[in-house]
Amino acid sequence: MYSFDSLTLQYFYQENYDFIIGSVVQKIQLPSRHEIILNLRNITKSQNKKLYININPKYPHICFIDDKTSAKRNIEIPSKPPMFCMQLRKYINGSKIKDFKIIKYERILELYFDYFDEIGSLSKICLALEFMSKHSNIILYNATNKMIIGAMHNISADKSSIREIYGGINYIYPPLKQKLDILNTGYSTFFEIAKEKDTKKISENFYYLNQAFLEKIFKNENDLAIIFNFLQKLQNNNIDFICDFWGGKTVNEAIDNYFSNIMFDEILTNKKTKLKKYLINDIKKLNKIIKIKPDTQKIEKYKNNADLIMAYMYNNDIDYIKNELKIELDDNLDLNQNAQKYYSLYKKARSTFEHSKKRYDEAKEKLEYLDSIVFNIENSKSFEDLKEIKNEIIDLGYIQDKKEKTTSNIEKIEYKGYEIYIGKNNKQNDFLISKIASGEDLWFHGLNFPSSHVILKVPNNKKEPTADVMEFCAKLTKENSKAKNSGKTSIIMTKRKNLKKPPNTYLGYVTYKNEIEITI
Repeated sequence: MYSFDSLTLQYFYQENYDFIIGSVVQKIQLPSRHEIILNLRNITKSQNKKLYININPKYPHICFIDDKTSAKRNIEIPSKPPMFCMQLRKYINGSKIKDFKIIKYERILELYFDYFDEIGSLSKICLALEFMSKHSNIILYNATNKMIIGAMHNISADKSSIREIYGGINYIYPPLKQKLDILNTGYSTFFEIAKEKDTKKISENFYYLNQAFLEKIFKNENDLAIIFNFLQKLQNNNIDFICDFWGGKTVNEAIDNYFSNIMFDEILTNKKTKLKKYLINDIKKLNKIIKIKPDTQKIEKYKNNADLIMAYMYNNDIDYIKNELKIELDDNLDLNQNAQKYYSLYKKARSTFEHSKKRYDEAKEKLEYLDSIVFNIENSKSFEDLKEIKNEIIDLGYIQDKKEKTTSNIEKIEYKGYEIYIGKNNKQNDFLISKIASGEDLWFHGLNFPSSHVILKVPNNKKEPTADVMEFCAKLTKENSKAKNSGKTSIIMTKRKNLKKPPNTYLGYVTYKNEIEITI
């Protein structure tokens, strides 16, 4: 993962200066303690844009976002705005950005506004955006007297001995590390530092030169003189390199795409982990129950002993029963009483077995269902899929929360004129079986392991699908199953009319008959 560096920030500043300067802040939102969204309106250009500012230590950055990348960041606006949001709305909401500055050599952007207080006095207000990894912050201060009004993260003396940040004290810039500016450095000085081609050492000695940039440059070029000239151009004006490095046609697009993808992957992974935690304890308990399968061997032994005693009772052959048949007898009881004792033990053991068997079967069925939920969580590729699964877990009582509204988005594929549907969770699987699939449609599922339900629609006017179409569906099923990385895998296929959903069973659970096994 690349870090947001001062050179990229400088290019972003240059690219977006004309839009930001003179724009009016129309709306301010704080989705989380690391994020701010400023809805800006540039009247001259007749454009509205959302300026997204993130100071998460893992991926601090700034860019304009659209609906698509906003969704990938899983931005959710809280119903009650935090205190810092209220401060920002008081001081800069509805205000025009009078000035827009970048602090040289630093990862700091500043937005300046005019503010008139209650008595009409004019002050210049500054919103400082600091993108410095774990020290990233957003600070609102009075630029006239340098007094801090508020900050996203307050820093007291016990948290930092170098720089405190909180309302009521003077705002000061962080101490600048002493490095060299390559534009003001001769080649001989650069050569002495870079001759070993240690990218970390070069980065530590020069402003703007990100180690990741240097590694890419040194990978394609060995001549230090050429590299020196390239680095000077890079710092001056080489937007193509920056866009190519981050991956985009513009600096903003490159930043937006890169970090939205990283955030999507991390947020999705964290949500998956959180959902699975609700089920872990129950899964462990169920595994303990089914670890010991109820056995009838001991039960039948009690009955056999009783039957044998009854068979030899009339001959009163006690020695034969004890020594040859190896049946323990209570000497205080006669043979009939011993037989009745064993019959009594048989009845009790039988009753215990039936209770244990019922508990075992219920545990096995529930474990299979919970395993399917865990698989669906791991196989989810969107926040919407996870919302549906969360609602399912809420229904089971594992989460005490209100169910969220969801929009089910069942994946649909067309292959050789046929429609194929893939269920990504139990709600979708249930919907496929009950609402989408007809009697002659084909149903695919993994044999004895969790997988998506795959439905191949077979229209009335079409013949039965060819072998290659059915094989394609079987491969889709494997790709969307717990066995996707296995070698040979068995997939079952049957017609929808051969499926049955037993009453009082779990969501998405079906029984089947007349299945065909396909090996993939």
